[in-house]
Amino acid sequence: MEKITIYWLRYFKTFFTVNEFLLTNEATDILLLDINLPGTNGMDAIPIILSKYPNVSIVMNTIKDDVDTIYKCLELGALGYIDKQSFNDNIAEVLETVKNGGAYMTPKIARKIINSFKKPKMPNLSSREQEVVNGILDGLTYLQIAEKYFITIDTVRSHIKNIYKKLSINSKAQLFKLYSN
Repeated sequence: MEKITIYWLRYFKTFFTVNEFLLTNEATDILLLDINLPGTNGMDAIPIILSKYPNVSIVMNTIKDDVDTIYKCLELGALGYIDKQSFNDNIAEVLETVKNGGAYMTPKIARKIINSFKKPKMPNLSSREQEVVNGILDGLTYLQIAEKYFITIDTVRSHIKNIYKKLSINSKAQLFKLYSN
């Protein structure tokens, strides 16, 4: 059986920080990477790690499962995304798939990605208003949306008021219904 080297960088019971991993000078085949790491976070680390180890297969293993984060990680070069809740059930399949040249997403993550394609584009909404809509559809609170986009809660509320007016709706329920069709 061929030898495969795997490292796991994660926040709880931290085995490595990104900087400690980069100082090991040991190549690895698969890297399981959390986003919430001390120092350089996992998302920011993807291009840094790939510049040093271009052949490593990075699989995100994290609790963060919003669509924007998933897309960003994949755009930066991650080859897989597995939520922590599915880790024990799927790790063998993840490693086998990636080892054999594939990419892997848990069904829950794949469903989020597929559903994001179903969201209709609202051309009369500004890009910020579309981000707020996506935040609401992803189940984020107003505070989480504000923190994600570095705006105040009052600004989020103002955007929501404008969104409802532009879409001729009056509630989140109507927003969800509009985007589910």
